[in-house]
Amino acid sequence: MDIQPYDLPCDTWLEVMGRLMLAWDGQWFLKVMEEFGLEAAMRLNTRVRLSFGRIEMRTVLAALGKPRADDLTDALRIIFTYSRVFLGNRMEGDYRVLPEGVEITVSSCPVFENARRANLERCDQACVGCPDLWRTWFAVLLPEEEIEVAALARMGMGDPSCRYLVTEKRGGA
Repeated sequence: MDIQPYDLPCDTWLEVMGRLMLAWDGQWFLKVMEEFGLEAAMRLNTRVRLSFGRIEMRTVLAALGKPRADDLTDALRIIFTYSRVFLGNRMEGDYRVLPEGVEITVSSCPVFENARRANLERCDQACVGCPDLWRTWFAVLLPEEEIEVAALARMGMGDPSCRYLVTEKRGGA
């Protein structure tokens, strides 16, 4: 008997894999929380997420055949490309180039929405490590640059959207 797998379009696979990655992450968090409590789960989740963040960006760079991002704009393009795989079209956001840097606005985040739906005692668990995740991504993508990420607003803290200001420290500044 010759059994052949189903043939699914690439967009369907991306959507399915992104949902499964989020489900895996959410289930891991909930089981750690059940075993060790919310605070420990948040600490461990942040550590794991930052470690995985390094793997994510190294893997995307390898897939693109690049040793590093060309510049800050390219780094953002790489992060947004990866986000489409991990979060699908469920994450909505935009960016604005400002004189002092780049402001990233996230208006819809499936990670935060899933955390909110879990109805835990705190709904900010998805947001605790996010500023450090952006820093981790930039550290991998632009290893010779000093990139600062300031969290201006976060949905998990009650804001209507997440906003980050990304600045590049210039030589002598």
